[in-house]
Amino acid sequence: MKKNILVLFMLLAIFSGLAPETVLADSTDSSADSEFNQKIDSLLDQKGYSGTLLVVKNGKPIYQTSRGFANYANGIDNDKNTTYEIDSVQKSMTAAMIMKQVQDGKLKLSDKLSKFYPQIPGSKKITIRQMLDMTSGLILKGDIGPSRILSDEDIIHEDITNIKFSNFLHGKWDYQAINFNLLSGILEKLTGESYRQLFTDTFIKKLDLDNTIFAYDNDPNILKATGYNNIDPLSSRLDYKNAFYTRKWFEFDELGTGQIYMSANDLYKVEKYIMTGSYLSKKSRKELFKPGSGSTYGGGLYHRPNDNFANGWGYGFQTVMHISHNGKNAVIVLENYSRLAADIKPAAKTIYQMVNEK
Repeated sequence: MKKNILVLFMLLAIFSGLAPETVLADSTDSSADSEFNQKIDSLLDQKGYSGTLLVVKNGKPIYQTSRGFANYANGIDNDKNTTYEIDSVQKSMTAAMIMKQVQDGKLKLSDKLSKFYPQIPGSKKITIRQMLDMTSGLILKGDIGPSRILSDEDIIHEDITNIKFSNFLHGKWDYQAINFNLLSGILEKLTGESYRQLFTDTFIKKLDLDNTIFAYDNDPNILKATGYNNIDPLSSRLDYKNAFYTRKWFEFDELGTGQIYMSANDLYKVEKYIMTGSYLSKKSRKELFKPGSGSTYGGGLYHRPNDNFANGWGYGFQTVMHISHNGKNAVIVLENYSRLAADIKPAAKTIYQMVNEK
C-alpha cells in the first residue's frame, strides 16, 4: 500500500512540475558520486529550491539540477537553459570592462571621478579604484534611476541630482550600487559605445552565449524566468502565489548593476573568462581583485582563499556564485523564488566547500 502511495505521489509531482530535472553533464567527471549528489539534493530539499544549480570540478560540470517553475501560471518548468536575473553579479562584468580600459591605457585606477562627472559632490576626492571597491563615500537617496524609461546618459544625470557624498564614509566600505551605475557611464564615455553594445561584444558575441539577454529585451528562443517571493518576508513557503511585478523602467535603471538574465552555464563561462581568459592579463586581474577593505570586496566580487564570491538579490531572484582563482571549481546557483527565510547563500557555500574537499 505504501509503495502504491509513493508511486502516486511521484507521478503527481512530475505532472505538477515539482519533481526536479537533475542531470549530470555530458562530460561528467568520474569523481562525482551518488553520496555527493545526495548531499546536494538534501541541501536543496531543505530550502524548497526553485531554479538551476551548476557544480563544476576541475573544469568539468559534475552536477546540474533544475527545479520548480520558470512560469507557474503557464506551467513552464525551469531547465538548464532557463535564464535568471543575475542582479548584482553583473557588477563583476562591469568591473572587468573597466579594468580592460585600464589595461589598454585609456583609464587609470587613480583617475578621479571629477574627470568624468565633475558635478558630483566629492568627485575630486573619489578615485575609480574606490568606486570599484565601494569605498567612494557616495550615497544615492531613494531608488536607482527615474520612474520612466530614459537613455543611459539621462538616467545617470537624473541620478546625479540625488547623489550625496559622505566624508565619514569616504575610504570605508559601504555597498552603494550607484558606484557601478557611474562606472557604466564612464565606460560609455571612454568607448563611445552604449553599455549594452559593449557588453554584447565583450561577452555575448565573444563567448557565443546562447542564453544571455538584457532584462528589457525579448527573444522567442530565450526563456526568462519569472521572479517570485512571499508577501511575508519570514515565510519560506514555495507556492508561487506572488509573482514579482517589475516595472519596465527598472530594467533600464539598473545600468551595469542588475539588468542581465543568464543561464547557469553562460554565467560560468563569463566568470571563468574573466578569471582566467585572455580578456585581462594576470597583472590586471591581480590588481582588479585586490580587496579594497575589510569586507574583502574588490572589483565586483568578494575574495577569500581560493574563493571569489558574489551574491545578487532582487525582483524575486537570488544568484550566488563561487569560483576558484583558476576558474576550475565553481558553484553557480540561480533561483527565481527569493525568500529571506530560505536564503540560498549558506547552501551554496557548503556545496563549494564540498567541491574543494573532493
